[in-house]
Amino acid sequence: PRYQAMYSMLFAALLALASAQQNIKDPIADFCRRHKQQTCMIDSKLYIDGGMVYYGGDKNNASRPLTETDTWLLWQETLDVRNEFAFPIQHANLSKDATVPSVSGGVLWPDEANKLFYLFGGEYPDADELRTPDTQGFTLWLYDTVYNTWNRSTSDASQARIKWPAFGSGTVTDDGVAYWYGGYLTEKSDSSFRGSDFMLNNLISYDMNTRRWSNNTWDQTRRAEGSLHYIPASEGGMLLYFGGVETNRTSGQVVYVSASLHDQIHLFDLANSRWYTQTASGDVPKARRAFCAGVVWAEDQSSYNIYLFGGIGPDGAGLGDVYVLSVPSFQWTLIWPLPQWATFPGGRGWSSCDVFRGNQMMIIGGDFTNSSIPDCDVPKIGGQHALVLGQENVELDTWWHAPLDNITGYRVPDQIVGKIGGNVDGHATATAPVSGWDREAKNMGIYLKTSFVAKERSATRAIPIGSSSTTSTSRPEPGAASKGSNAGAIAGGTIGGIIGLFAIIAFVFLCLHRRKRKQNA
Repeated sequence: PRYQAMYSMLFAALLALASAQQNIKDPIADFCRRHKQQTCMIDSKLYIDGGMVYYGGDKNNASRPLTETDTWLLWQETLDVRNEFAFPIQHANLSKDATVPSVSGGVLWPDEANKLFYLFGGEYPDADELRTPDTQGFTLWLYDTVYNTWNRSTSDASQARIKWPAFGSGTVTDDGVAYWYGGYLTEKSDSSFRGSDFMLNNLISYDMNTRRWSNNTWDQTRRAEGSLHYIPASEGGMLLYFGGVETNRTSGQVVYVSASLHDQIHLFDLANSRWYTQTASGDVPKARRAFCAGVVWAEDQSSYNIYLFGGIGPDGAGLGDVYVLSVPSFQWTLIWPLPQWATFPGGRGWSSCDVFRGNQMMIIGGDFTNSSIPDCDVPKIGGQHALVLGQENVELDTWWHAPLDNITGYRVPDQIVGKIGGNVDGHATATAPVSGWDREAKNMGIYLKTSFVAKERSATRAIPIGSSSTTSTSRPEPGAASKGSNAGAIAGGTIGGIIGLFAIIAFVFLCLHRRKRKQNA
């Protein structure tokens, strides 16, 4: 009886140790699904940050929460496909301090000249975490891919006018200006905001060269969860936006952008700071939000083709189809599946899309809205799916294919050429919408015939000769990432504490045992 409490404490410590060991999550080996992550490409490397993740054998694994914030920064070399899976191998050996936000619905803005990216916007897991001392006074974080470090970016007073939104859309121009359009202000994204989620109509820009911000309202309609892209057209480049949801200016109701709204495509001419709207035609996609997309163009820039995947429909169902919007003909083409499916049992939203090698698109993750699907999303390759964008789909007889490392450049596929004319090298003959230009977009034909070539950017900091981005491929045990304060390190600290407690209990038990032996002697 004298030692019963001691035995109980020892047993409890052992149970706690076993439980802590089980709860250590290896972001590669334990991966099941992910969605709402931020991604970007620098050189040939794809970086994956934040979002939500499932760990375990399936999403209903009873030993873990259904979903949790992903606190890791992962990367993969898109050129590295010579392995048993024929897909890039993901690595989790990059640093990410606990003070660096792990958010959902933000954006990574790549600065390829300086080999770094910026993390802007997004929601924290909860409002309380957002309002901690470390996160007060918004910070634009940047990750240095050469030196594997996170830093707070410096800016001038222009940053004071910027609110931190979530679930808008971002892009970067060739001359180093990052843009974000729309989205929501929420209590989880902006510590100064209170109330229900508020949709925005701001076009925010951050000049990576001067580190100055601008925040302008060029359009009165509030929009969110669409897709923003940069194309090198007109005298200074153009931004193109479509899809998602918007607030009806008359009723104030949130509505999906769809064919009933004439499938409006919005273009922002950067040289004259003006929005234009053009009606598209063809195989108009079903209304959706939370989709992802990527843009490529013909060698002669006679057509810009935006590939759209998945999303969430007005009924809440996940989608899994692929469409292409061709500009300047403003025609939609359904490319997969053919014929179109009525429903998608494996439909998903909040995937990420990244064009690589100029002719393929990596689609990662996505939230399966069909709750009856417990399966993991190709966990051996980290939820990766590759889409061939060009003529190779005809030669391979499939759009979906493991990454190809033996092709260069984008060849316009037959399915698109059949609508816009020309050939695989470009030379599109459809240079205007089938039904003509909308009144306010009548000058678009001239702008889109002009190709913009940005002045080549030089690094504004010293970069070691021959360096690109981080190339280490060794994967440490969870918690071994530098600065050691990631989820794995926290679990490691927990185990260390339990081991320490176990040692103390064992020492006390030994002392008492020796005391008993002396008394018996």
